[in-house]
Amino acid sequence: MHSRQHHRAGWPSAIIAAIALLIVFSGCSDNSHRKQFIARVGTSELTEEDLIQDSLAGQHPASSTAVNDWIVNELLFQEAARRGLTTTDTFRRQVDAAKRRLAIAALLEQELYTPADSALVNEAAIAQAFAASGPQYVLHEDVVLASYALFADRETANSFRSTLLRGTSWADALQQIRDNQKTAPLLLQAATRQYFTQHTMYPQELWKLTHSLGKDEVSYVLTVNDGLYVVKVFGIKRQGDIPDLDYVRTEVRYRLLIDERRTRYERLVADLRSKHGVELRVDRVDSGGLGNKEKE
Repeated sequence: MHSRQHHRAGWPSAIIAAIALLIVFSGCSDNSHRKQFIARVGTSELTEEDLIQDSLAGQHPASSTAVNDWIVNELLFQEAARRGLTTTDTFRRQVDAAKRRLAIAALLEQELYTPADSALVNEAAIAQAFAASGPQYVLHEDVVLASYALFADRETANSFRSTLLRGTSWADALQQIRDNQKTAPLLLQAATRQYFTQHTMYPQELWKLTHSLGKDEVSYVLTVNDGLYVVKVFGIKRQGDIPDLDYVRTEVRYRLLIDERRTRYERLVADLRSKHGVELRVDRVDSGGLGNKEKE
């Protein structure tokens, strides 16, 4: 419910371009042992097996669009080959560079993104990291942990509120409403123990109501245009406070993964340096060495 979310970064554009380049080349391979083709451009053929393999690799779904894309790419590639564009030194260097980037990406994927991540970044590690660095996650806005239910009928809303005041848990009280054929249709919406900010809780009257309640307090029945609300607040964190771990758990986990992968990367590079001879002509890469070499 909150905005602190991170997503794993996508492939660099250069690598994506390289993948697209190799897809184009795939049509020029030896077709002598392939199944019956779906499409053909010159001597290059596209088979059902090709489509399935490309789809499994995540390149594109097997569809008429994919077939048309292959035909267009093949036409363009073959025309480029006829014009001699695939035999230039520049083209060869670009292909070599693309292969290197793809190989490096595959190696890093294998070394840095492993199933062991879930074991390394477990709940204990997340809790420990948060305890050590909680101030890094200071809130920039108020955050409320609350539940609410929206009803179409006042009698049902009042009955639900009374059940809560008698000590029934929020989940059990909601279940009683849902199990009753008469009241179930009158429950229009519900949220259970979710984090809200002013931008994620609607209507605004509901947000104001949460700030008038104490911890574990149940509200009166609030009437708004679209119905009647009952709210229960479990806690409020103000701007400048350190949030609950649950609110930033995804972010903490992400940072731990980044740190772990950075450590793996540095370890991998150090290990490779120790295994392979590396020579660096410092005198040729200083402020003027390379430029002087070009003039020699």
